[in-house]
Amino acid sequence: MKHLLGLWIAEVWAAGSGAEEAHGVAWFQLIFPLVNFLIFAYLVKRYLLPVMRNYLSERRSRVVNAVREAEQEHARAEAMVRDYRDRLAGLEAETRELREMLRQEGDRLRAKLVAEAEELAAKIKADAGFLADQEVKAGRQQLRSELAALAHDQAAELLRRQLSPEDQRRLVEEFVHGVEGVR
Repeated sequence: MKHLLGLWIAEVWAAGSGAEEAHGVAWFQLIFPLVNFLIFAYLVKRYLLPVMRNYLSERRSRVVNAVREAEQEHARAEAMVRDYRDRLAGLEAETRELREMLRQEGDRLRAKLVAEAEELAAKIKADAGFLADQEVKAGRQQLRSELAALAHDQAAELLRRQLSPEDQRRLVEEFVHGVEGVR
């Protein structure tokens, strides 16, 4: 209100400087703009200020919420960064543990494979020994069969040369009497 009064006084003073000499103060020219301005100020205060307050209030609350959400996101991001840093710090130890575990597993697997290979080698050796024994037995048997056949052939040849026809007849008769006696 003080400003309005100051504006009105300045207008009266400016209007009074040249207009007084000729016509006097034109009160109508002073009051009409003042009334017009007061009506304008009332309308602004009555209709525009509440809308502006609501808009600015809503805008302020949106900005405050956006800032609050940004702070929460920032806090979450910092927590994630701390978590990742902690994980990275523990990653080297975890890597060493994993390497050690894998080395132990490899040693255990290697020992198991060596034991299985030794067991398999012993089994193959035993099987080979058994097969060799069987081959030796089969070879001996075949050798005996061949020797028996050879001895039979030689004995038959020797008997043919040594036996006379009379000895052959006598042996056949003895064989036939022996067979008849068995019946």
